[in-house]
Amino acid sequence: MVSAWLAGLLALASPVAAAMPEPPAGPPYTLPRSVERVVHAPDGEAYRLFVAWPEAPPPPSGYPVLYVLDGEDNFAIAALTARRLAGAGARSGVGEGIVVGIAAGSLQRRARDYTPATPGWTIPANSPGSGWPTGGAEAFLDLVERQVQPFVRQHWRVDRSRETLLGHSFGGLLALHAALTRPAMFGGIVAVSPSLWFGNGLIAREAATAGASHPRILIAEGDAAAAPPAELARSLDRGGGADHARFLPLPGQTHGTTMLAAMAPAIRFAFARAAP
Repeated sequence: MVSAWLAGLLALASPVAAAMPEPPAGPPYTLPRSVERVVHAPDGEAYRLFVAWPEAPPPPSGYPVLYVLDGEDNFAIAALTARRLAGAGARSGVGEGIVVGIAAGSLQRRARDYTPATPGWTIPANSPGSGWPTGGAEAFLDLVERQVQPFVRQHWRVDRSRETLLGHSFGGLLALHAALTRPAMFGGIVAVSPSLWFGNGLIAREAATAGASHPRILIAEGDAAAAPPAELARSLDRGGGADHARFLPLPGQTHGTTMLAAMAPAIRFAFARAAP
């Protein structure tokens, strides 16, 4: 009885399967004026880089650069959004710039690379990344500072005062940590839905002891957890002006959608046209 039922089911399914359309043959879509490279950490681990550059020649001071964490997910949309906004000219207020995506790799490597060391503290159970190694932020930032930034500067004319780091969640945590502990590394930081819970308020403690010379900071968050990031932005502003540190609310957005919602504001923050 069961065999007859299965035979009937397969008979019904086979014409449907046979009728499924085949995708057309052809080359995959590629992004013009872009390149992929690999850099290696001192331990031999490979990190994929994606770089997209403008068609227009650089200004005398060089291109601004936006370094985008989780590059395998965020690079293409960042590069295309930047080109679309720059193409709108003065209407968007966005100029030309270079977008660099840094691929994170596996989730475990991402959790390690994007988190600062927290001796005596581990991620609690039922929290993102629980049970995974953490504390590799310094090694990862060393890789960016010693290999990724020099690679970009070697091949394109770059305005070193306008290099911005963009990260989401653990990536936002890393971006804020870089701003507070390596203030000369980037001219701007965009932290989207940063994991401020990590290390029992590690970023808040770093902010309390950091000087006022940190780079410009934009912190963006959706509805669910807006209060802590907004308070952090206020504490970091310290009278430095509207762009020294500010908070961007993203109404209606959840943790999983804030990066997309923040992409255009992040690019405007990184590639804003100079006032005439």
